[in-house]
Amino acid sequence: MLKEKVDKLVDKYLDEVISIRRHIHQNPELSLKEFETSKFVANELRKIGLEAQEGVGKTGVVSNLNLGKGEKNLMLRADMDALPIQEETGLPFASKNPGVMHACGHDIHTSILLGVTKVLNEIKDEINGNVKFVFQPAEENNPVGGVPLMIKEGVLENPHVDNAVALHVWDYPIGTVAVKPNAMMSESNRIFITIKGQASHASKPHEGHDAIVCAAYLITQLQTIVSRAIDPSDVVVLTLSKINGGVRYNVLPGEVSIEGTVRCSSAEACEILPDKIEEFIKDVCKIHGCDYEYKFSHGYPVTMNDPKLTKLVKKSVVNSIGEDNLIEMDNPDTGGEDFSFFAKEVPSCFMFLGCKSEKNEDACILHNSRFNCDEDCIKTGIKAIVNIVIDYFK
Repeated sequence: MLKEKVDKLVDKYLDEVISIRRHIHQNPELSLKEFETSKFVANELRKIGLEAQEGVGKTGVVSNLNLGKGEKNLMLRADMDALPIQEETGLPFASKNPGVMHACGHDIHTSILLGVTKVLNEIKDEINGNVKFVFQPAEENNPVGGVPLMIKEGVLENPHVDNAVALHVWDYPIGTVAVKPNAMMSESNRIFITIKGQASHASKPHEGHDAIVCAAYLITQLQTIVSRAIDPSDVVVLTLSKINGGVRYNVLPGEVSIEGTVRCSSAEACEILPDKIEEFIKDVCKIHGCDYEYKFSHGYPVTMNDPKLTKLVKKSVVNSIGEDNLIEMDNPDTGGEDFSFFAKEVPSCFMFLGCKSEKNEDACILHNSRFNCDEDCIKTGIKAIVNIVIDYFK
């Protein structure tokens, strides 16, 4: 049986893939600077006899298995970049690069996909189609991302990609895969607001226009957009996470800057939010005698899962790792993902891979300096992806 053969091959390569993961984790690189990582990935592909095209989208790597065979072409994607975070895990293979860390699991994604290449390469005669492996840079480079760069350079052609699949580690229980059709992750946007008041001596506030008070009112009022102006069934988050203003205790500041993020999972909410936010800014500033500057920066689109492909993925996951290990999500997650650009071009499916266990239950927060992914998820990830490929080409 092919399933049993796959299980044995996954076990055969597991220690090697874990070693690969630890090497990548120890040598993280920021977006569009993944030079050594891409060389390492290309070398691993060539070790098993696959070609490796480097420099796609500046630092991406692309490879094909069974090029020219069959009529269908499935793309598998992993992201490679790290974050500007100082690692504090205490792991023996912790980052050697000061201020740079794989705090979002991209080292896990890359090693899983390399494991998939090794397993599929051994059963390629039983797969009637081409598998395109895409190791992508700059997923963390919102709002630009790495995917548009790769698309521009033709990654979805030669041969043409019919469907695409990817996964991301998440704080679901170890051994599980979570997925849902349609909206899987939210549109990820940024907002920039500058309140322009009138500076004065703090002892005579009536002679100025207090930008701090205006900003305080605005921050509070903007929260009512989500609770009162948006359909409650839509997933929307408006978070203002950075505020700067003031130079001295006795000087009324003339300017305050605010930055934040806006996440939305429906086209309707995403369309009305930019103008609705500005309406609130304009009205609050008018009340306080202030002016403003405002910029709404559109980031990654909603990550949409094709219902037909997602149905196939769910069935395959059940067959490979068991029905109890499939989590069918009710609502889209509020995170953003530049795989969404691929999903806009070809029918795709994006999944979450559980990586939380007793080993790391207090250190499983993404983008955190203590993020420590349980490596047991690597085996689950390889098995799930390999079996999805097999079922896709049946």
